[in-house]
Amino acid sequence: MKVALLGNSQFAVSTAWGLCQSETASEIVFVSDTTSPKNRSVSSKDGAPESLRDLVESNALSTSDTTISFSDSLDSLSDANIVILLPLTGQPSFRSLQASKTTGLALVKRFVSAIQQYASDAIVLVAISPVNFIAAWMHQALGGGKIIGLGNGAATAHLTTEIAKRIKVSVKDVTALTIGNDSETYPLPQYCRVNGIPLAQFIPDAEIENLCNTVSQRYTYNAQPEYTLISHILQVVSAIALDKRRVMSVGTHISAGETSVYLNVPAQIGSNGVASIVPLELDEGQRERFKKLVIQSAEDQTQ
Repeated sequence: MKVALLGNSQFAVSTAWGLCQSETASEIVFVSDTTSPKNRSVSSKDGAPESLRDLVESNALSTSDTTISFSDSLDSLSDANIVILLPLTGQPSFRSLQASKTTGLALVKRFVSAIQQYASDAIVLVAISPVNFIAAWMHQALGGGKIIGLGNGAATAHLTTEIAKRIKVSVKDVTALTIGNDSETYPLPQYCRVNGIPLAQFIPDAEIENLCNTVSQRYTYNAQPEYTLISHILQVVSAIALDKRRVMSVGTHISAGETSVYLNVPAQIGSNGVASIVPLELDEGQRERFKKLVIQSAEDQTQ
């Protein structure tokens, strides 16, 4: 499996390291946004960009068979199975959603034509904030495609760790679920479990409500923490590469009547990307919030 990383940054290097260690990808190519036809292999340190030399050498030391290359020609996207759009290292958190949109679009517009030309069949993972807005824009620009937004990993991770901390159990025993868009996050406590046991059997309703409010208030459209984002990327790539059919809350294209938006909802992920969206049983209040998410996202994602 060939994975192309767009956006030369420490995010890309760290993601590549994780892919090499898991041996999920047989080939990784770092793609810049210049137009030079030159394509430089960095299977050895000679001629490698400075930021990649340590990665190449450590990859050899760990005896990974993953091939690493660097290209400043966009035609190196050819034959890529997965294309990952990554944020710049240190991408700032913005005070307005519009500022985040403007910066995010400026990054992805460099690559969208090349993706359409060279990697139209690839699964595109969007990790640039605001994720669902960017994914929706790309869906429209490409006329469809297999596009997955990676904007919900931090919220899910926070909910998982908060549950484990509050009831004093291992995070390995906790499963958690959140839905949302680029500006709202809603935990769904009825789908949170501790080794299969409903959360409500461990803590009272008032504390569950407090827990949900804590998670909702922390995560919006701001740039995601680096290691949490990379972990989320690796999980999704693994699900695709090994056709695991894993259920994860990711930015997914959904249609509600004539409205078409990207939302963070639970989806089954396999070799072709999103295989299906998992239906949810929501109470009356949650259904109203979901309707508001759709309406809000339709407004936010309209150009």
